[in-house]
Formats: sequence, C-alpha cells, structure tokens
Amino acid sequence: MNGPDAEFIIIGSGPAGVSAAFPLIAAGRRVLMLDGGDDAGSQEESRSVRVLGSNLESLRTDDGSSPKLQTPAARGILEPFQHQSGITGNGFFPIGSLARGGLSNIWGAQISYLDTEDIAAWPIDIASLERSYEHVAKRIGISRNVDSTTDADSEPVLPLGATAAHVLHRHQAAKPADGSFRLFPAVNAILSQARSGRAACDLRGDCLYGCPTGAIYNSRQDLLLLRKSPHFRLLDNMRAVSLTRNSGWTVRTADGSSFSAPRIILAAGVLGTAALLSDLLPIDAQGLRLLNSPTLAIPLLSPTRLLRSPTPTHSLAQLGLSLRYGDGASDYVTGAIYEVGTLPAQSFINRMPLGRKAGRAAFELIGSSLLVATIYYPGDQSRSYIRRDETAGRGLTVRGGFAEGFDIRAEALKKTLRREWKRLGLIQLPGTSLAEPGIDAHFAGTLPMGASGPFGTSSDGELNLHSGLHIVDGSILPDLSSKYVTMTIMANANRIAHRLAETEANSAL
Repeated sequence: MNGPDAEFIIIGSGPAGVSAAFPLIAAGRRVLMLDGGDDAGSQEESRSVRVLGSNLESLRTDDGSSPKLQTPAARGILEPFQHQSGITGNGFFPIGSLARGGLSNIWGAQISYLDTEDIAAWPIDIASLERSYEHVAKRIGISRNVDSTTDADSEPVLPLGATAAHVLHRHQAAKPADGSFRLFPAVNAILSQARSGRAACDLRGDCLYGCPTGAIYNSRQDLLLLRKSPHFRLLDNMRAVSLTRNSGWTVRTADGSSFSAPRIILAAGVLGTAALLSDLLPIDAQGLRLLNSPTLAIPLLSPTRLLRSPTPTHSLAQLGLSLRYGDGASDYVTGAIYEVGTLPAQSFINRMPLGRKAGRAAFELIGSSLLVATIYYPGDQSRSYIRRDETAGRGLTVRGGFAEGFDIRAEALKKTLRREWKRLGLIQLPGTSLAEPGIDAHFAGTLPMGASGPFGTSSDGELNLHSGLHIVDGSILPDLSSKYVTMTIMANANRIAHRLAETEANSAL
C-alpha cells in the first residue's frame, strides 16, 4: 500500500500558501503544494502586451469596475476563476485566482497591521501575531513613501508624488483638532533597494500591468526559494476540486489525479476554499456569512497643482488615511490616496462627459492634479452570504448586500470627508461611487477561529467538523476591520504553520 504523498498538502500558491510553507519546511516537514496555475510565459511578455493585452483586452468597453481590475493582467486572472470555480455573484463581484501567485498578481500591496483592539475577539494574542508580522515583513520587502531623498531612520523609502506631498503638507500644517482624521505616507510591499532576484522600483508606473522588475511583492517570487528545499514539492496545473476523508485526506484535481496526506492546508482564498468545502459543510438556505469591506471611490482635484509637472513615482498608494466615525472598536474607516496621473488613463477618460479625443486632451491637462481616494468600511457593514446554487449542481452563489442603515452612515461619512478635503485644499469632484460588493476583495469570516459549531475553526485554523483540515486564508479571520487585510492573512498563516510544525515535532517524540 502506498504511503501519503506528503505530511502536509497546501492548496494554493498565493500569499497565505507560501507563508504557511516556510515554517513547515524549516522544521523538516514534507510539503506538497498543489497550484492551479503555472509560470509559463509570465516573464516573456513585452510591455505592449502587458499594457494592451495579447487580444487587446485593454480596449474593451469600460465595465465600471476598479481600473486595476480592467488591466489585461487582472482579466487574465479573474476570468478563468469565474469560469472554472463554479461561483457566481448576485449583487456581488466574485474575485478569486487560480493563477500562480494567487491574487498577489494584482493586489494593491498596501501594508496594514492590526492592533490589540482589532483582535480583541480573536482566540490568539497580539504578541504571536506581531512575531509573524516581523517574519513576513522581512521576507516580502516593505518601503514607505517620503517627500525627500533621504529618511532620518535609514529605512527603505520611495519618492512621494508631488500632489500627494502637497496634500500631506497641508494636513500636517492644519490637523483637525480632535485627531479623528489621520493622513500619512503609505507603506507598500515594494522595494526601494534591490535584493536577490528582484530589482528596485524603476518608477515607470507599470505597477498595475504586472511589475516587470519584481519590485512589488508577489508570492511567485517565494516559490523560487521554496523549491530549493528538498522538503518542498510544487505541482503545476493541479486545480483541486474535492477533498475526501480516509485515514488522512485525499485531494482530487481537475485532471483526475489524487494526492494524500495526514493534514491538508487550504490557502485557496475565501471563495476558493468555500467551493472546496461545499460538500463537507452543512450550508443551509441562509448560507455561509461572508464579511467584505464596503468601498467608496472619491475623485479629488488639487487646484494649486493644475498644470504642474508630476514627480516620477509608482502607481501604488501614495498616502494612507483613517477616520473614526463612532465609539466602537471597529468604528473607523481606512483608505488610500492615489495619484491619477500614474493610473491607466483610459478608465478615467471613459468616465468623462466628453468624446474620447476631448476626454484625453482634458485628462492630459489636469491629470497631474487629480487624486482618487478609496475608503474601506469594516466588514460588519456588509451583509453577504454564500449559498448553494440549486440550478448549477455543486455551484455556489454569493449574494451581496450592506448592513441595515449603512446608506445613512455612508452619507454622513461623505459629508465629514468633504470638510477634510476642503481643509486640505481639495475639491471633491462628481463621480463618488459605492463599489459593488466583492470588488474590494477584502474577504473574511466564513470559518472564524474560535467559533463553535460546524463552521468554526480552532486557533490553528482546524475545522471543528473535520480534524486534519486546516485553513490559513482569510476565511478564518473572525472579523474584518477596515484595514488592508493581506499582511494579516500572511502573518496568521505563518503563525499557524509554526504551531503545526511544533505539534508534529512533539507528536513524533
């Protein structure tokens, strides 16, 4: 009788998957990673192909979604997931990835850290999460934006765009008296100094088109290092489709292959993990609660920056912001401010009440003075559920929605922000919009750590109903603050993997 293929099988090569792999192989555990994609052709594309698409995808009609979701790179990742995952949306945009590196191929790369208040209801302590934050930060490379060429703390830095720097100076000169609104240079997972296998940011603004220098962190980069270990094996084009319990666990893939291990680690993303577990969980008519972050997009004009020359910079977040709107621990929003001049022009030209030629001329005239702010609410302001799709066999449908009274809170927030924009010398332009649920891609809470019942998991991400089945992606975060969530998902996956490595070592004694 053949033995198991590995001690651990990790499903998914995104940020959570690689973050779980490192502690396990460091402890000498045999790890098999099943990846739905591969790296074929990813390094050979010319800039024109990356920007326009091999089939001119960038020239398609604007679908109203975020500019970063309309690039050829994004379409090439999101569309296969939508076609093959069996997950549809009803008032919800289902985002997931089967590609090598998962959603790190198109993530915003902004870094946030949770604090003690943020995880008060979690069954873990902040010290363990902070240790894992440190491990992840060293591995992925992080830089913050500054408006000078040197930094007093000798930390890696990147130049702040001229319009963003102007706004930050206004804020520092006249901060709100109550301190409820904060504005600060953004911190991103992007290199300002080269490291092995990755160049520093070249400030060309290609961030949304698949960073050609490797400056922006992508979990594909970690796979090169993981594959050097004799304890790690990666299999391409192995899309997992089912899980079966026997003496351990067996994973079956779309091509008919099967692989076994005592423990399975799911890192397929919240929606991908839900699809894999749909036959193992008693999902009833109400469905599986899904937390996501309601998102506002706000266009802004800086009149004093009209006709000024831009500063070469990246197209990731320039500034971070936060605004408290209530007394509860989670009653705050966070967000980011981007310089529009570094983003794909076509998405903004298509939204102007002008012809294409006139729109481009207007954009080129005012582009350097335009900003766009994205504002994220905490997940408790969402009401989204994953339900079985009775018309599609094993398929799932995500129904999106907002918490009761959210429209009132959203309008109040817009008014408060208008006052802040005015204080900063900014004009809020027409076009502020609330994104369709799901476009934020900040998902959590379907299988929360510490919860009892069939949908709960332990502090190690192990399903209450199924021993040996661990989840390390956003599914197990008990709640969702408005902060950017990817860094926390990676840190939590790292924390769990350290615990599993220790548990296996102790059981072998």
